[in-house]
Amino acid sequence: MIKLALSDMDNTLVPLGARAVSPSTREAIHEALDAGVLFGPSTGRDTVELMRLFRADRACFQTGVVSNGKRVLACGRTVSLTLMPHDGLVAIARALEGARMFLVCYPAEANLLNAIYAVGAPSEEVLNSYEARIKFVGCMVDEVPDVDFVAATIACPDGPEQMDQTRRIVAEVAPDLRVVSPVPGWFDIMPKGVSKARGLHELLDATGIGIDEVVVFGDAENDLEILREVPYSVAVANAMPEVAKAANYHIGACADEGVATALRELARAARAGRMPDFLKG
Repeated sequence: MIKLALSDMDNTLVPLGARAVSPSTREAIHEALDAGVLFGPSTGRDTVELMRLFRADRACFQTGVVSNGKRVLACGRTVSLTLMPHDGLVAIARALEGARMFLVCYPAEANLLNAIYAVGAPSEEVLNSYEARIKFVGCMVDEVPDVDFVAATIACPDGPEQMDQTRRIVAEVAPDLRVVSPVPGWFDIMPKGVSKARGLHELLDATGIGIDEVVVFGDAENDLEILREVPYSVAVANAMPEVAKAANYHIGACADEGVATALRELARAARAGRMPDFLKG
C-alpha cells in the first residue's frame, strides 16, 4: 500500500510559468488526503512560494521535502531546517560580477510579499524575464544581504555554455556547495550532503512510513537522487531523458495533469486496499 505521495512542482505538478496549481489538481490532492494518503511537494521551492502556488491551501504542503531538502515538513511540523552558508553565497555573488549570470537569494523567514533578493542582476529587463518565467518577485541589490537564507539560485540567461561555466565557478569558489538544474537556464544551489533524497529519509523517519510505501513523481535533474531512492519512482511524460530512464514507472505529461490523474487512481486504490494501476506496469 502507498501511504505517501511526493511530487516535484515545476513541470511535474504545475507547468513552469503557471501562477498556481490548477483547481482540478488540488482536488486530486484532497482526494488522496481524504483516502488516508499523505501528500506533499518534493521541490526546490520553499514554503512562501508554495503558499502562492497552492493558493494558500495549506493542506497541500503540510508534509513535504521542500527547498531541495533543506526544509522537511511532516504533518505541519518542521522536521529539519538547513540554512545556506552566507560566506558561500557572497563568494558566488562576487564571482558572478560582470557576467550576465546573477544570484537569487530566498530568506528563511519570508511572507507573501516574497522579499527575494536578486544580487547583481544585469538589468531590470533580464530580471523581469525570470520573474515572469519562474514566478517570483525579486528586489535588485548589489550585495548579499546579511540575513538567513534557506535557498539560493543562479540565473543563466545565455544558454548551455554559460551553465557549464557556472558549474565551474561554484566548484571553484564555493567547494562546499553544489548546483543542480530544475529547468534550463536556472540552477538551485545546495550545501553538499543536502538533497531531496536525504530529506526523504528524514521524512520517512518522522512518519514511520517505509521506503516501499512512498511514490515520488519528478521530471528534472534535481529529482534524480530522490527517484533513485525509491522503488516507486515515476516520471511524467515531459521528463528529461535521464529522469525518464531513471524512473521505474511513467505517467502522462504535466500539461495533461498526469500527476493529478495518478493521485485520483491512488485514492481509489487506497480505499480498496490495493496498489494503483499506474504502479503495476
